[in-house]
This record gives sequence, structure tokens and C-alpha cells, in this order.
Amino acid sequence: MTEIRNSCGKLLCRVDIKTKTVEIVIKGQKTLIQLLDDEVKITNVCAIA
Repeated sequence: MTEIRNSCGKLLCRVDIKTKTVEIVIKGQKTLIQLLDDEVKITNVCAIA
């Protein structure tokens, strides 16, 4: 996955171009956004250890 950072160097998200997936982690909450051919699939995962 490729890390996307803002101008201050803070990690915003990670992107996987092959699977068309964006991963965002905020306060232990992971959200995966997958761009499919005809829809967008969003998956939320709680409490990352």
C-alpha cells in the first residue's frame, strides 16, 4: 500500500491501486473503502490492537 501524507507529514490514509482500496485509521477505527466496477464497498473494523 502507498501511504498518503499531508503537508505536515501526518499519515492520512493508505491506498492500494491493485485492489482499488483506501484504508483510513482514526483512533483505532479502521475504515476500508473499496472501489468496485459498479459500486463502492465500505467496511468498518473496531478496536485495532
